[in-house]
Amino acid sequence: MTKDEIEQVIQAYADAAANAKRLGFDGVEIHGAHGYLIDQFLWERTNRRTDEYGGDMLKRARFAIEVVKAVRQAVGPDFPVAIRLSQWKTNQ
Repeated sequence: MTKDEIEQVIQAYADAAANAKRLGFDGVEIHGAHGYLIDQFLWERTNRRTDEYGGDMLKRARFAIEVVKAVRQAVGPDFPVAIRLSQWKTNQ
C-alpha cells in the first residue's frame, strides 16, 4: 500500500464509524484480528514494510493507532469504540 492508500483506508474507517453513529448504532468495534488488514500491519511476518509503518512493534502498530484516532475523532469522545486484536500468532 502506498501512503496515500493508507490515508484513504484510515479515512474509510472513520467514515464508517461516523455512519454507524449517525444510523443509531450503540458503538463500533474495529476488527484488527484474524489476518485482516490491521492484523497484517501488526504482525512482523506479514508486515515487511521499511517505512514508518514497519519495523519494530511500535512502528507496526502505527496503522492501528491512526485508525483508532481517526475513528475517535469521527464519533466524538462519548461513543463506544473497541478494537479486536489477535492474541496468538506463535504457530503461523
